[in-house]
Amino acid sequence: MPNRPADYLRVIEAITEQIRAGELAPGEKLPTYAQLADHFGISVTTAQNALRILRERGLVEGHQGKGTFVAEDPPLS
Repeated sequence: MPNRPADYLRVIEAITEQIRAGELAPGEKLPTYAQLADHFGISVTTAQNALRILRERGLVEGHQGKGTFVAEDPPLS
């Protein structure tokens, strides 16, 4: 299954909206790469890329060996 730009964008948009809507609270743990890949029907690499972009945007934080969490003070604009 080839990666299309829309694949990682779908993940970014979905998680961003869940954070903005308060469905994902600050400090809440996100699903694993494998779980995101399964949920969105994408590759693990695509899930990793999406979370990397969310980290760069300050919406989530990665903690080595623990997972990825919603940032304590995510920019919501």
